[in-house]
Amino acid sequence: MSLNLLKRELDRDLEEFEAKKQKKAERKEGKKIKNKKKGGGVGEKKNRFEFNDKDYSKEDDHTAECLKYLGVLDQKLEEVNTDKILQHSRKQKRQDKYTFDTSDVKKKEEASIFTDEDFAVVSKLHFVNSKKVVIVEDE
Repeated sequence: MSLNLLKRELDRDLEEFEAKKQKKAERKEGKKIKNKKKGGGVGEKKNRFEFNDKDYSKEDDHTAECLKYLGVLDQKLEEVNTDKILQHSRKQKRQDKYTFDTSDVKKKEEASIFTDEDFAVVSKLHFVNSKKVVIVEDE
């Protein structure tokens, strides 16, 4: 009995194998026919290259549509305040100018430890074409 079962299974497998083989042969023939229709047969060459004749210098004008959509977005977002967002962005990029109290600076500038005579002597010392100045310290 087992011999009969083995023969049956072998016959089924052979039939399936033959069916697959036949389908492959039919597909190859179908491809050959399609290639001949396309002009891809032996000895025939079809020129598949085509020029692009589109004029890219002329573009469609979408300005009206864009303005319409921007108007819709503006109506939806009236209550949004962007000041904090912009301030944070500038702070992150270090674009905000630091404001400092100028009253302290003015007080420091007004008081100088040098006199006008000291400034005149130093200015004469550092110029090339001026006469040489001899500094005499008072004792």
